[in-house]
Amino acid sequence: LQKLIHLLQSTDDPLIQEQALITLSNSAAFSVNQDIIRNLDGLSIIGRVLSDCIPRVKEKALNALNNLSMNIKNQKEIQVYITQVCKDIESAPLNSDLQLAGLRLLTNMSVTSDYHHMMINSIPRFLHLLSEGNERTQV
Repeated sequence: LQKLIHLLQSTDDPLIQEQALITLSNSAAFSVNQDIIRNLDGLSIIGRVLSDCIPRVKEKALNALNNLSMNIKNQKEIQVYITQVCKDIESAPLNSDLQLAGLRLLTNMSVTSDYHHMMINSIPRFLHLLSEGNERTQV
């Protein structure tokens, strides 16, 4: 995990970034790895990838954060990206994989009421997605 995080931090190659993020995302399915990734500063390194302009890379970062958000301690760190994720959802093409990845992350982050206030301004856009989106987006 440490080598993957270092690789993600040290490369600008989108293909390598994607593969590292996919592997980190899969690794985050195990709760012990969620703590390890957080302790290696992996959350902020993955979070920095959200500023990438390549939608596939950003989507993979959102998927990784989504899996990592199953941990309360991780949520405390991930919450700093909520506003950006809301903006990304609003600007992403309707029903795109990027939009769905952002929505999945916000779904996990909204299980408790701790971060609802950070999403409230996006509610009108979410309602639009509910009426205009396809079935996957609506779910």
